[in-house]
Amino acid sequence: MKTYNKTEYIERYLDGQLKDGELWEFRVELEKNPEFAKQVKLQKEINETLSDTNKLRLRKQLNTTYKRTQRLQVVYQWKYQIAAAVTILMLIGGGLTLDIIGNGGSMDNYTIYQENFNPDNSLFTVRAASSIQNADIENAIDAYNNEDYLKAIKILAPQSNNMAAKLYSGFSFMKLSDFDNAINNFQVVINDNNNLFIDQAEFNLALCYLAQDNTKEATKILNNIINKETVYKKKAKDIINNIEE
Repeated sequence: MKTYNKTEYIERYLDGQLKDGELWEFRVELEKNPEFAKQVKLQKEINETLSDTNKLRLRKQLNTTYKRTQRLQVVYQWKYQIAAAVTILMLIGGGLTLDIIGNGGSMDNYTIYQENFNPDNSLFTVRAASSIQNADIENAIDAYNNEDYLKAIKILAPQSNNMAAKLYSGFSFMKLSDFDNAINNFQVVINDNNNLFIDQAEFNLALCYLAQDNTKEATKILNNIINKETVYKKKAKDIINNIEE
């Protein structure tokens, strides 16, 4: 099978967008690769259980991606995809408006989350603190960097007392938009209160609540970050300013 972004490739399959040759390769991989089959099943279940709120989040996410691709001068492809997505969402939701194309006001919470979620800044800290003693952390980070987030979660799952594992499990769940599980992992890191990853966990916990549109809880955590004078103080202030605009 050719090398693809797995999540995108699965979405194309579920949307019926694969060409004949690609579809044949996909089905072969599906039959011979149990992990890949699990990922397809999970993504299908996620798509089938999308609530109206998640449909709105998808619309916001498409809007953000459109703006980024516009800066990269590949607008034509995303204009088509956004137009198609808006049409589908309007048919399904019955009341969605076209402000996806022209959201000229303040940023919504999900966009703020996307703009600030950058776990790469934590990568060096995690490697420095854990890789010598724990090869599984290295393997999980490699899986994460290869966008195989389910594999990363599976590797890290047995390490319930390893705070680096909990941190990267949280990141992996965020990548899968499973914010409830991400929150649970970050809270374990914070409650441990004796590790190098508390600041990262608190900041990303706030981002999870933003992604869930829980402004009250996110703001509470961000203000706590500001009061603690952590390295995330400036980012926390900027996010609060964006929320209040």
